Amino acid sequence: MGESRYADLDDLELEAVGYKREMPRQFSLLSLGALSFTLTCTWLGTGSSVGISLTEASPAGAIWALPIAGFMTCIVSLGMAELASAYPVAGAQYYWSFMVAREDSITSLWYPDYEIRHWQQWLIYVLLLWLAISLNIFASNLIPLWNQMIFVLSVLVLSATTIALFVCSRNSHAASSWIFADTTNSTGWSSDGFAFILSVSNAVYAFLGSDAGAHLCEEIPNPGRNVPKVIIFPLIVGLITAFPFACACMFSIIDLDSVLTTATGLPLIEIYYQGTGSKAAASFLMALFAFCFFGCLVATTSSRALWAVSRDGAFPFSRLWSRVNRRFKMPMNAMILSGTCISLYGLIFLGSSTAFSAMVRAAIIFLQTSYIIPQAILLYRGRDKVLPERYFSLGIFGPAINLISILWVVFLDIVYCFPTAKPLKKENMNYTSVVCCGLVLFVVGLWYTSKKEKFTGPKIDMAQLTERRLVGIKGGLTEGVVRERLNLRAT
Repeated sequence: MGESRYADLDDLELEAVGYKREMPRQFSLLSLGALSFTLTCTWLGTGSSVGISLTEASPAGAIWALPIAGFMTCIVSLGMAELASAYPVAGAQYYWSFMVAREDSITSLWYPDYEIRHWQQWLIYVLLLWLAISLNIFASNLIPLWNQMIFVLSVLVLSATTIALFVCSRNSHAASSWIFADTTNSTGWSSDGFAFILSVSNAVYAFLGSDAGAHLCEEIPNPGRNVPKVIIFPLIVGLITAFPFACACMFSIIDLDSVLTTATGLPLIEIYYQGTGSKAAASFLMALFAFCFFGCLVATTSSRALWAVSRDGAFPFSRLWSRVNRRFKMPMNAMILSGTCISLYGLIFLGSSTAFSAMVRAAIIFLQTSYIIPQAILLYRGRDKVLPERYFSLGIFGPAINLISILWVVFLDIVYCFPTAKPLKKENMNYTSVVCCGLVLFVVGLWYTSKKEKFTGPKIDMAQLTERRLVGIKGGLTEGVVRERLNLRAT
């Protein structure tokens, strides 16, 4: 098949699931895979949350929690990849469910007495956010190239950092028995097993974001075949890269108490400092780490999800958010709304860091739960009844993978609602369950006051979708027939 024929078939498939193509298919498999890796970037998630893992289960817990979290996240994502292959639409989890159902700074390392103000952190947060949004709007055609660049840079920074930590700390490194076998529980919970479970749940954070490719599936050729690869790729590569990085970090620790109580508020920069013995080297490695994190921010897909949901009128003022800017060829209104909401969300941190942490945990719960809702409906209704022909199928393993995914995420959702430390105080109390209930009530209220009996959802032509799949999978139609049908629709 020629490239033009694939484009025609992709447009036919998008029409079959209820939409006209509005976004350019500017991503290749490599560039979208790079974006997905950049957004998930397991080693960055591991580094940014290393202090929590060390508190919960010491170095061994921090290391061995990674493969457990990575394997289970792969199981969940396999079910998501199959749904993305069956219904490659930017709405992703929302669309799938409908169809099958019908505080930190490098400054403190150099100036330990300097006290960082919350308003200063918020301003930096907003500045970086809107810089990323500006790049997405005014340089949208360069985003695929940007993500390939960030992918290469991330791999280079990861490799250089890992090697540097191993080499620089070779004469004064931690003992292997401590690195791989010490699971000291510093949470205050009496059960070491539960503390390790907390460490595993923390490690899951490093694997979040594998749905990114699904939200950009309308911007890549042959999405039914390519998006499942983009979903699974960053998880496998992430585990392969994050594990040696975590080992290098544990290898570098000389004084664990200093890591956990560092004045910088960033355990990772203290690990860099102990490993290299140089403030300059630690600051440089941390600056590279932060720049790679900025790459994650530029790779944001929240605007695409908002745009996709608005196309079906599921959001207030949907007509405004569903517009694609013809000049920049991207959903600018949705991007600006997303950035505004995220900026306001950051204000919570000014009032209470505890409330902000609860909101972050609630966001993780909602994101993970969105992965399994369509899988749960699949099991309830019957997989063969609701899934069309698709490139990627789990076959006989599908029901088991869907069931394991559901049980795992439900288990994690419960764990995320437990306090991570004892004794309990108002400062360390976990208010995640309260926030989750409040947000659910808000969504339910929004539905009953604005969308009940008005929302109809996307329209799908299953016969046309099946026909398109037979073309792509089995070569059931000739190119001439496809073009003839496109011309008929145009007239």
